[in-house]
Amino acid sequence: MELLKFVGMFAGGLVLLLVGGRVLVDAAASMAARLGVPALLVGLTIVAWGTSAPELAFNTISAVKDRTDLVFGNLVGANICNIALILGIGALIRPLAVGEEVIRRELPVLAATMLLALVLGVAGQAGFARWEGALLLGVFLVYSAFTIISGVRAKARASPLEGQIGHGVATTTTRSMVSCAAEFVAGLVLLGIGGSLAADGASGAAEALGVSPTVVGLTVVSVGTTLPELITAIIAIRKGHVDLAVGNAIGSCMFNIACILGLASVISPANLPENGLVALAVMTGLGFVLLPMARTHNRTISRIEGASLLTVYAAFVAFQVYSALSAPRGIEPADQPGNGGPGAPLDPGGVDSR
Repeated sequence: MELLKFVGMFAGGLVLLLVGGRVLVDAAASMAARLGVPALLVGLTIVAWGTSAPELAFNTISAVKDRTDLVFGNLVGANICNIALILGIGALIRPLAVGEEVIRRELPVLAATMLLALVLGVAGQAGFARWEGALLLGVFLVYSAFTIISGVRAKARASPLEGQIGHGVATTTTRSMVSCAAEFVAGLVLLGIGGSLAADGASGAAEALGVSPTVVGLTVVSVGTTLPELITAIIAIRKGHVDLAVGNAIGSCMFNIACILGLASVISPANLPENGLVALAVMTGLGFVLLPMARTHNRTISRIEGASLLTVYAAFVAFQVYSALSAPRGIEPADQPGNGGPGAPLDPGGVDSR
């Protein structure tokens, strides 16, 4: 009976995610058309920050509670999901055309920021001190300001939405900005509730089946917190809004690694958890792999490349699960020194606190 309840929560969460993703994409496309700015800018900022809002709240609270191991695993795991899982699935649905601005500016900045996080993570005490968190926050503020200014300037150059948003925009641009904003907020609310329900349901079902809480944390939490981005990307790609999908993935990665990890490190400095260096290296490697992928196959991420990204994600998850299962009985990664404090247990409540 308990298992059925959790399965029902997961199914209900997915329904809300599907509805919320459709509402948010339509509203974002309409807002871009009303403002006369590129869809890419909306994807990099409003949509990316909006779909990452649940992660911001979840990880800020976790940092305040000194659960730094959970913060690190969630954010780095979410970025790996954004690149390998979301873009991989998106490319299988439809080869992802990558715009000139993304190739020239967004992807190099993302790769450089990930490399910076890797260097900061292994330097000094092998973790993130407050000043390092402040540095990451500064990078995010500069990047955001530059992105917004560049997008606004692009408004004066051509009709930026032609060929980017696709069908349906002409019928939605007559709506008022207040209506678009209200629909956008409604989409975010549905995504937040749906993501929470789906993650809690999947985690509860796993525990009811006797799966280790550590394995649940390594798989369900990272995937669960990126479900809004995944659903939004799938809907955007199917409706032809590729710029929104690619911008959402890149913007979410920047928001996670620079803004949220930076803020969490300022609140509660932490050492790298077990296998933390491996996770950082995989995340950074994926960031750099996107650079040649975006320039080949007529500047698209092809279906073959999408399948390759999914293979990397599956191998990473398999490695993390194997590491957790092969750990000595009674010693979970969260119990090791530097992982959220001495003896901090990774209990189900911690996993599902979002």
